[in-house]
Amino acid sequence: MMTKLLWSCAAVMTLFVTVESLTCETCDIEVVGYCLRTVPVNCTESQTDCYTAVAKFSGDLLRIHERGCIEQEACKNETGSILSLNYTITRTCCSTNLCNGAASIQAGLTAALCAALVAVWSQWIL
Repeated sequence: MMTKLLWSCAAVMTLFVTVESLTCETCDIEVVGYCLRTVPVNCTESQTDCYTAVAKFSGDLLRIHERGCIEQEACKNETGSILSLNYTITRTCCSTNLCNGAASIQAGLTAALCAALVAVWSQWIL
């Protein structure tokens, strides 16, 4: 009975790991290109990458920094002009949780480790 319960718990934990969506950092407060406060956000199903971007305007007048979730197809550099100012947007993309910000232990990783420990522990008890 106890073995079935432990295996059921391990299966449920694994299920949570597989249905979890990507989490990316967004910059809540930015000063002179440095992010002072990042906030994690859950991406939609179509947003498979995290990104950091820097928009540079001609004459180095202004730089805008941004980070968040993005669709893989949109993860490319851009050039253009607005009101006779040329700009270049450089994006860097990645596809793991919080890869565009500070590193931390993820809930999915914690759940996977717990499931593995429960499975190993249940084998010792048998």
